[in-house]
Amino acid sequence: MPLVALTEFGEFPVGVMTLELGEEPGQQPLSVWYPADSEAVAGMETEIYDSSQIIPEAFRSLIPDSMQGAVETNSYRDAPLADGSTYPVVIYSHGFGGHRDVAIFLTTHMASHGIVVASPEHIHRNLPAQAFGTAESSPEKDQADVANTLTALDAVFGDSADTTRVGIIGHSAGARTALNALANEAVLAAIPLAGGGTAPPEAADKPILVIVAELDLTVPTENSLASYDSAPGPRTFVNLAQAGHNSFTDSCPVILAGGGLGVLEPLLGAEQVARAEDGCMPQYADPLAMQAALKHLATSFFLSNLTDRIDAAVTPEFADLIDGVELADYREAG
Repeated sequence: MPLVALTEFGEFPVGVMTLELGEEPGQQPLSVWYPADSEAVAGMETEIYDSSQIIPEAFRSLIPDSMQGAVETNSYRDAPLADGSTYPVVIYSHGFGGHRDVAIFLTTHMASHGIVVASPEHIHRNLPAQAFGTAESSPEKDQADVANTLTALDAVFGDSADTTRVGIIGHSAGARTALNALANEAVLAAIPLAGGGTAPPEAADKPILVIVAELDLTVPTENSLASYDSAPGPRTFVNLAQAGHNSFTDSCPVILAGGGLGVLEPLLGAEQVARAEDGCMPQYADPLAMQAALKHLATSFFLSNLTDRIDAAVTPEFADLIDGVELADYREAG
């Protein structure tokens, strides 16, 4: 079948809800996006996300207004699930110093194509933990979050979310989480995004899509290429030309439009500001084009590996279908 760029919303409106992974309310939230009932959302207002809420209150007054504000998510809070089907599951694992809602452009997009998408707050390495100097790298806690996410989805969605048919995408530090999760029998496919790590032996028959940014200053492309080379099973490597580490986040277009984060140097330091701007300044590819590329790649990859869709596939020709996207490298093996 002819290749179609899956850059537009799918057939489903998108519902959003917040579940709990911790024992106390608000201790460890889990954001979930899912295919919603189209009749039930008629007349409902879409969710407006207040991006300032991700910033610890102690630091909020120091952040310029241009870096905060409302974001239209095109999703409906607590809308009923679209019934009549069982949907595959995709987990999104955020990076070190990140947060669960860092890529709403992607999570809502995949949900609109018939996937239940869940993003746990890794409280041991999220933005507040980094701000207060308590962040830690813990693969064990990452995998506990993955397992607890599947348990929470089972409890709320039952058979409507197929937690035996799971994919995972992880950005930066989350890339390692994604690769390690392939040891879980339920996790069938993984996308390490702008990160490194090594797939376990259990991944021998599980497809991996390694996506990297050509100009990434935070995680060199060589690290991600090593993940590709060492993967034991079918694998694909996509290097997006002129992209940077944070080209795949909601905040990147905002940073670009605001002229960068120089005003935050007294608070964060020059090194941290440079990391935050990685991919989001004029010398990089348009972050909206990179978002479109990721929408297509992730949605195609998971639909082709978690469902019986035959019109979705990852091929190098996709770059010809999306304005502003070029490939620096593309490889397949296994």
